[in-house]
Amino acid sequence: MKNKIFEIIRFTADAKRYYPASMEKMSFMGNEYIKYTEIEIPLGKSRYGGTVFDLPKGVEPPEGLRFTAQLDLAEFSPFDKSGLLPKSGQPIIFSDIKNDTGKIIYADISNEELVRHTIEHNDNFWDGVLIDKIFAETETFAERFVEPEDEEDEEYTNEDGLMWVYFEGSEKSKIFGIYTNCQYYQDEIEEIMSSNKVVLLQVGEAGFNTEGVFSVLIDKNDLKNKAFDSCELIWIQS
Repeated sequence: MKNKIFEIIRFTADAKRYYPASMEKMSFMGNEYIKYTEIEIPLGKSRYGGTVFDLPKGVEPPEGLRFTAQLDLAEFSPFDKSGLLPKSGQPIIFSDIKNDTGKIIYADISNEELVRHTIEHNDNFWDGVLIDKIFAETETFAERFVEPEDEEDEEYTNEDGLMWVYFEGSEKSKIFGIYTNCQYYQDEIEEIMSSNKVVLLQVGEAGFNTEGVFSVLIDKNDLKNKAFDSCELIWIQS
């Protein structure tokens, strides 16, 4: 598996981060932080976190969960070389990262039919960021290994004399590719990659999370059938 090439859809964060209008700006917030009322957030625009989200008419946000992300698949599907991703619609993700639980509402309607919701809070995902650039890329398992730096590290090397890097990939935000979990051994990651599970979403530390990775795993057949009820929602950090 180490030489297998994985086709992924990478995405990056917008330069601005938005926060609740009722919140006072705190000392750690730089110039990139602005109130959500001061930024244009189009209906259905792909985003991560924040207190502003869009749902189909008549659908209410699930209780006890925080809005986490929504993806306009029409933005992502042109970069999908696997053909697995639906070409339209939006998975709208709510989660409780303390318990790795959540709910995904799939809206297969036009963005103009969505209804804007705003729930201000200071809990997990209180600040938000729009998704900026989206592009195709590849990755391999070989990227997750390095040469040992000293003799003590050599006892942790594989048959090729290389060490598994637990945190490698944590900076990436993507769809598909290698599952990232800094608490998993190599064989645990490989077991997932050999299964029918795929990475529906990984939001990493570059531009999105200060520390930690949010991931959603889905069965390939469920993705083909646009069935999002059995997804695994996972928050991981050291």
